[in-house]
Amino acid sequence: MGPNDDIASRILASIAALPLHEQTDAIHALIGSALKQMPIESIYEIRAEITNQFAEDIPIVRSTLELIDGQLALREIAGAAIWR
Repeated sequence: MGPNDDIASRILASIAALPLHEQTDAIHALIGSALKQMPIESIYEIRAEITNQFAEDIPIVRSTLELIDGQLALREIAGAAIWR
């Protein structure tokens, strides 16, 4: 396991240790902060991966896709402006 995998495993383990009702917020906070730093092409790729691997009727999947779609909408509205 490489150092990046170790970090990811630790983050996921920390989230899994939270009470169930806090896990969604933690996942969204993690994903939301990462999305702000990613190029738009990468965001589209991640969205496609999520929709290909998981059923959209799972609540955490649906809310994560909504988070991603919100970030894409903000970027479309902002255009070339600095939006972070």
